[in-house]
Amino acid sequence: MTVPRDRLVEIDALKAAGILTIVLIHSMRPQWDPSVSALEIWIGHATRFGVPAFLCASGFLYARESPVSFATTRGRLQRILVPYLVASLLAQAFHLWRDEPTMTGTVWMDLLIGASFGPYYYVFVIAILVLATPAFARLSRRSVVALTAASVTAQWLMEIGTFGLMHLTWQIRNPMMWWAYFLIGWSVRLHAEPLARFVARHRPLLTVGCVVSAVLLTAASALEGSVPAPLIRTAAWLDVYAILGAIILLSGGAGRSPGWLRFTSDATYTIYLFHLFFVLTVQDLLPLPEEGADGIRIALPWLAGLAGSLLVVTGARAALGDRSREWIGA
Repeated sequence: MTVPRDRLVEIDALKAAGILTIVLIHSMRPQWDPSVSALEIWIGHATRFGVPAFLCASGFLYARESPVSFATTRGRLQRILVPYLVASLLAQAFHLWRDEPTMTGTVWMDLLIGASFGPYYYVFVIAILVLATPAFARLSRRSVVALTAASVTAQWLMEIGTFGLMHLTWQIRNPMMWWAYFLIGWSVRLHAEPLARFVARHRPLLTVGCVVSAVLLTAASALEGSVPAPLIRTAAWLDVYAILGAIILLSGGAGRSPGWLRFTSDATYTIYLFHLFFVLTVQDLLPLPEEGADGIRIALPWLAGLAGSLLVVTGARAALGDRSREWIGA
């Protein structure tokens, strides 16, 4: 099979949409905060696709049907872990400056499991997946599809609370919660040509179907309390896939990615690692809303997280040149 070599606008769109929503999520109060507003809860439901978008894109980009060498795996891990360690050490200094305790109680455990900032759990997840790619690459296409189907099923059962529940620290690092997205990206890459032909024939219908499904499922996922929990959780779970499909279909066929999209896509890992420094700093400067959600209190940290991280990218590229990717990830 001929695997597409050109840069795909769909992958750039997934990564860019993912990072924009992830910074937005972290600019709001968490869903479990007693003071969280209805608006923040709704936005939280609509933006659950952020990390899944990254994992789908990574699965697609890493997929292959030939052995993955140790050198390739080591290189991928180095590109992930060196920027992560730089950001994590800065995060530890940030916590010290703010007189905050470590997330796990010790610095070494924070570094080991990706907890210097809460969202760094993603680094733990993607690093384990990188270590698993040599095994995935040795599987036949049929075996990859079977493993993907099993992972999707396990993910759904865990989402509805059937099994696999554990303490939040490990729940968000649980392979059953994330690996299905990565394996779907991998499977799509292996079957790229027939899937592309199918999508080309039915793009309008598929696009409308995904967009309408995403709207309805997002609305349904906010009905918690009035509908049986397994149904609500299933709707929220399916909503992630509907939104990912909508992003891919809406961006597909656009030809070459515009410059701003390529830049954002290339900077996503750095934005992920560094946005919280700016988000948290701006949040500290803003007064808490008396009740409900204050749009400005959400928007300003979000814009600061994006703008500050992009300044880090620009400054590092100017200072380090090509080595900027090695040290900060972009």
